[in-house]
Order: sequence, then C-alpha cells, then structure tokens
Amino acid sequence: MRVFKIFVLLLVPLLLQASWEILDLPTDRGFTAIWAINEQHIFVGGHEGLWKTFDGENWSLDTMKYIPGIIYFVDDTLGFTKGFDLPAWLYRSVDGGRTWNAVQDETGDSVHVGQIYFPKGQSFIGYGITFDTFYRTENGGLDWGNVSVLPDVYPSSEEIITARGICFPSDPDTGYLPAECIEKIPIGGGEYDYIQRDSYFKTTDGGKTWVLNEEGLWNDNFIPGLVDFPQNASVGYMAGTVIKAPNLYVGYVYKTTDGGATWDTVLKDLPHIASICFPENDQVGYVFGDSLAHKTTDGGKTWKVAYLTHDSVWGHSHFLNNNVGFVTGKGPEILLASMPYYPGFVLKTTDGLLEIAEEDWVDVQPSLLEVSAPSIFANELVLRYQAREPGQMRASVFDASGREVQSLDWRNVNYGAGSMSFNGTLLPSGVYFIRVEFSSAQGNENQTLRAVKVR
Repeated sequence: MRVFKIFVLLLVPLLLQASWEILDLPTDRGFTAIWAINEQHIFVGGHEGLWKTFDGENWSLDTMKYIPGIIYFVDDTLGFTKGFDLPAWLYRSVDGGRTWNAVQDETGDSVHVGQIYFPKGQSFIGYGITFDTFYRTENGGLDWGNVSVLPDVYPSSEEIITARGICFPSDPDTGYLPAECIEKIPIGGGEYDYIQRDSYFKTTDGGKTWVLNEEGLWNDNFIPGLVDFPQNASVGYMAGTVIKAPNLYVGYVYKTTDGGATWDTVLKDLPHIASICFPENDQVGYVFGDSLAHKTTDGGKTWKVAYLTHDSVWGHSHFLNNNVGFVTGKGPEILLASMPYYPGFVLKTTDGLLEIAEEDWVDVQPSLLEVSAPSIFANELVLRYQAREPGQMRASVFDASGREVQSLDWRNVNYGAGSMSFNGTLLPSGVYFIRVEFSSAQGNENQTLRAVKVR
C-alpha cells in the first residue's frame, strides 16, 4: 500500500491540469472493466474480483475467483459481469450489484455469453455475443437463446469468425457487430495458411440475419473493435487499428451518418485506442488510448487532447453524462523496479475535462479519399474508393523491389463511391504495393496499400 500512495503522489501534479480525481481503492492491482450507476455507486474489476462502492468512498470486494472482464448495467438494478474463468462465466444482479448469481442454462451449465448490450429504454430485450454466435434475451438476461450464427464469409473454405463488439442503439432491431474473419487455406500435410480480414456485420431484424459489410470501411487494413451508436441506428462511431506497414499499427476512429453506407475519418494516427464513449449524444464523446485522452464537442470535427503521463496507459472508460466519467489505467514502467506488477489506478472527472487549455484543440478533417485494396488477389486487383469531393486520381503498382509494374493514368473522379482495377493475370506471385494519388480543389493526398498475389 505504501508504494501505491507514492504512485498517487507522482501522478497528482500531472493530472490536475486534466481535472481528474484519483479514487482511493484498497488495491492497485489488475483494474480492467468499470461501470458507474451514479457518482456513489461504482464497480471496478480488479485482480481479486469485483470491487464496489455505494457511497463513492468505502469499497468492498466480491471474491468471485476471477477477474471481471466486463461490467454492464441496464439500469440502476439490473446488471451483468463476466469473468475469464470458472466457476461461472456470466453473473447477473437484480439489486444494483449488491448480490450476484451465476447465469445457467436449462441443464445447469454456465452460459457463455460474452459482451452484452441492451438497447436504450429496454430492460427485457437484450443481446450478447461469444465468438461467432449471437444470443438474445427477452426476460432481462435470465435466459439466453441462440438466435443465430454469423453467416459464412468464405463459403468454400474453413473459417474462424470472432465477434469483437456489439451495439444496438434505441432501435432494438438494428445492430452492429465488428468481427475478425479468418480464412483457413490448406497448404498440405494438415497445415494451413491463415488469412485475416476484418469488417463488421449489421442486422435490421433483431439478429435473425446478419449482413457483412464487404466493403469494410474503405480500408482493408482497418481492424474495427469498438462501436458506439449513442442515439440512433444511423449516426455512430467505429474505432480500431489501421495496419500502416508490417509491425506498424495506429488507431483510427470513423463516423457514419447514414447507417454505415459511408464513413468519414474523424480521428487518426493514434498510438492505440483502448475505449470510446459518447454518453448522451453523437456530438460529445471521448476516446482514450495509451497516455492520451481525446474529447470532441462537435461530432468529431475537432478534438481536445490531454496527456496523463507518457508512461501510464488508459484502460476502460464509462461516463454517466457528458461531464462525469471514470477511467481505469495502469502506471509507468519505472515502478516495476519496486513491485512485480504494473500498479493500476481509477480516475474520475466531473467537469468533462474543461480545464484543458484551448491551445490543446486539434482539428482533424476527414480524408479527401478513402481507398481499399484486397489483402490477396489472383487475376484482378480491384481498388475501391470513396471520394469526399470531385477530383483526379491515378494509381500505380510496384513489386517488392520497388519496380513499377503497372499504372493507370489520371482520371476524373466524382463525389461518392467508385472503383478501378488492374489486370494481375501475368504478375508473378508475391507482395505488391499500390500507390494512389488524388488531387482536388481542397488539396492533394497520397496513399500506399499492400496486396499479395496468389495463384
């Protein structure tokens, strides 16, 4: 405990500018998920189990013999928490988290529902996911039915589909589900190549059927993981990672205003994104990652950024409203010299980071052109694009040595979606890079994509 107090003192001078309060939990180990029903009624997943307070000061522990990975409350009484190990996978509370009971199926086995989401205003109808299976409850999570399995992405191959998140806005029938789609390609001798592609599924009938967005977010290198549609099924955000180059991963946030038909880049080139939260509407929201906290008050047009420290890392976040929120995190590596683990912390803000200086605002404009190329191709290499305004575009293909092997000359591009393609029939197998240039009245942009030719 003495070390944790020293850790708190080290953080305080750096946190005052961002108007954070450090919550004094009886432990500093293993903080993961967090949820607050109000400013006094708070739950935090920790190394020993589920920590809870009902007055905002005095903490008690539910020792469930696992680390809670998810804490989710539908209202001030009905809640769920999920761990990473037995004796049970899913627990349910109907008294505001004071007591918890394992959720079991009709045979008495643990229910393996992972992430949970109840549409706003619903206390009976809710949804859950685990790997490639989608569940629905109609009695407040007491029973979960297997509604559907996500559809095949590669009908002619073995595959592994893993859902990463779930969001059902106020409409209980329309939902979004980011997913990892891995194709298993036999290479002989019982061995496989694993080709990973990432996109998201959408349902408009309560999960009975799902449609994969095969266009991705106009970027096949984007790996979505976090999704938030705070008000309705049309306006929402999706955050994740863009693979810029081998071993180079950066965080991106996209926004749609038409139910996923088109997406704009609203935040990009972040080191990492741990959580996003738009607590009341689609205008005011927070993005946390590494040691940075970003905030927007105009729907992603501009962002305000605050540093925690350059060594501490954000974890999960939960905001009660646009101003009051909580975030977990872990401390700097320097403290590893005095203890065998990263010390954790839980922070609270009550003014929505209003004390951050105005000069910390950063304007992030959507890209003029979003382009995607398939990860692998055989004969035809198709580039798909979404232009934010009319302009001119050209593209060239280079082999791994940097030699240009094909090119398409400048062509006029109208606003909206389109495509152009290369004939790759005569190209040998291997790695290729596609350079795309775009010019318009608003400026010029260049992008480089990567694709693998297979026979």
